[in-house]
Amino acid sequence: MKEIVLLALENGIASTVVGPLEVFAYTGGMWNYLTGEPLQPQFRVRVATVDGAPVRSRTGLPIQPDCAIGEVTKADAILVTSCGEDVEGTIRAATPAVDWLRRHYQKGATLGSICSGLAVLAMTGLLDGKRATTHWGMIEVFRRRFPAIRLLPDQIVVDEGRLVTGGGGYAGNDLSLYLVEKMCGKLMAKQCADAMLLETGRQLQARFAGVLHHRMHLDERVQRVQDWLDRHYMEEVNLDELAVRHNMSPRNFIRRFKSASGETPLNYLQKLRVEAAKRLLEKPGLRVDAIAGKVGYRTEAHFRQLFKRYTSYTPAAYRSRYAVAGMGR
Repeated sequence: MKEIVLLALENGIASTVVGPLEVFAYTGGMWNYLTGEPLQPQFRVRVATVDGAPVRSRTGLPIQPDCAIGEVTKADAILVTSCGEDVEGTIRAATPAVDWLRRHYQKGATLGSICSGLAVLAMTGLLDGKRATTHWGMIEVFRRRFPAIRLLPDQIVVDEGRLVTGGGGYAGNDLSLYLVEKMCGKLMAKQCADAMLLETGRQLQARFAGVLHHRMHLDERVQRVQDWLDRHYMEEVNLDELAVRHNMSPRNFIRRFKSASGETPLNYLQKLRVEAAKRLLEKPGLRVDAIAGKVGYRTEAHFRQLFKRYTSYTPAAYRSRYAVAGMGR
């Protein structure tokens, strides 16, 4: 039996505890029961809190832990569940968990986080220089707080060996199924998903998730520009003319757009095109040069250069990694 520990935090999303708890607990059990096969449970799952006391979820649901973190002597995997929006408050309250996580990692445990639980995992320093994900709406908060981590806002699961991170809320189920596959094999993960009516192989948080955090502002004029770019990114775009059409000088346009969205108009446009290219690369059939044209680039070479800059992958490498159905790899 593999030992799984879920670290529950105050004000977190209850589903990030309950969903993974049930995925791991039902692996080798629910499918077998439904099909008349002998039960083969694979995991022992415990919920821990920093001090062993109950925590209250974001909706007020109390979560009663099995133990305090200090009582955990062995763990094959530890997942830090959501902490809600109060990243700094959680970091202060969960400080004892940071060294605890490092110790278990040194002993060979896989560490993971779900949604904003990334805050506690990030404090260990183990993700510095590595890729990670969290809820798309928290990306800018985490980029400012942990600049050494390369955040991928569109991904539901990011795997860095024994460090795995998941996107927001119900992505905890995806991350758990991903770990079931890593630890028990693809068949058992699929059986668990089928028994629980869960979808396997989800990779992306949302269409254009990589730019959604740039839309979280209240500047209506910039929003209108972004709406237009979302619809016309594949066309030849003259940003100076776009500024004039929206009653702004080019200089004021750049300043106002960046102030509202955190990004320049040109970088926003490039990100839109790269996000669209990702979707096309994940499907078979289209050649890279055709994809470049479809998302607004005149030359394949320019497209390849920008795609690599914004994703750290060549188009071919991205297609190889993400076009094959899997568990978010």
